[in-house]
Amino acid sequence: MSFSNVHVEEMASRLVHNLAQGVTMKLMDEVAGIVAARHCNTNIVTASVDAINFHRKIKKGCVVTVTGRLTFVSNKSMEIEVLVEAASLVDEEKGRYRAVSAFFTFISLDKDNKPLPVPPLKIEGEDEQTRSEEGKARYLQNKAKRLADKERRQ
Repeated sequence: MSFSNVHVEEMASRLVHNLAQGVTMKLMDEVAGIVAARHCNTNIVTASVDAINFHRKIKKGCVVTVTGRLTFVSNKSMEIEVLVEAASLVDEEKGRYRAVSAFFTFISLDKDNKPLPVPPLKIEGEDEQTRSEEGKARYLQNKAKRLADKERRQ
């Protein structure tokens, strides 16, 4: 999975008290998009976002680290786990903490914006195998929900 991880750092200095959730979500989507584009080497689009969990506020003066990694790939989509951590520059004793987490689903597109097959995921090690199995379970659960919703609308 050498190209599946992306790590971005940003200083939370453009705000009054706390980093706005919309700014955080934008950073997360950008990092997930980079992971997806690197994996496919094509245009990509965000298809869905599983619950964005805001664990703790990001305060002014924190260094924000956004990390994305590919966790599961189906024939036409890929799941990227995105984690946001924050650490105070002035109070090192507080340490680094998990601020936000989410799973993004992306689709690979051709030049006409039609879905393309997604290259398989190269799994290295037990941790990646476990994450892939958990991703597959989420994928199957979401797929079943989409099919049930589609049947209900008909």
